[in-house]
Amino acid sequence: MGGGEVTNREARAMVREVSSIWWIVLVVGLIFVGFGIVMLFDVAAGARVISTIVGLFLIFDGIVGLVTAGRNGGSRGLGIVLGIVLIIGGIVVVVWPGVTFLVIAVVWGITIVVGGITRIVGSLAVRGRGWGWLLVIGIAELAVGIAALVWPNVTAYVILLLIGIYAIVAGLIQIFLAFELKKAPERLGLE
Repeated sequence: MGGGEVTNREARAMVREVSSIWWIVLVVGLIFVGFGIVMLFDVAAGARVISTIVGLFLIFDGIVGLVTAGRNGGSRGLGIVLGIVLIIGGIVVVVWPGVTFLVIAVVWGITIVVGGITRIVGSLAVRGRGWGWLLVIGIAELAVGIAALVWPNVTAYVILLLIGIYAIVAGLIQIFLAFELKKAPERLGLE
């Protein structure tokens, strides 16, 4: 038997071990569903939660960057500057969550505008099979991107609603998976 092979006994032990933590997957799913519901009914509260989590992550990452600056052969000065920028960015994200999502909406709008222009130019340059559909998609992307830039508040709101919907769907999948994990040993005849 080679080093990469798993014995039947080892496989059974792994299944039992993974299935024993089914409740953690369930709790994560319930948290996701709860967060998604909050996002759908109180977008501002959801934005604050997301901004706080992202901001704290940035601050933590910046502190780690300051502490480890230059230790792995990189530039100590650049590491310190990057750490400071991350900390300042994290503070801004926590203090002004609305601005954070407006920036995301504007960046998303610019990205879609550039993608639309690229498709339009590409479709006109190629004029091969299906170029008309590529042109239509490019025009639609350009229109959506311009709308996102003209109304960034609406764009940010839609992004937050989509995050809420995603959280609910992901949470429901996690809940389903938790119960499947719980039943796995029984289904495989390991009990």
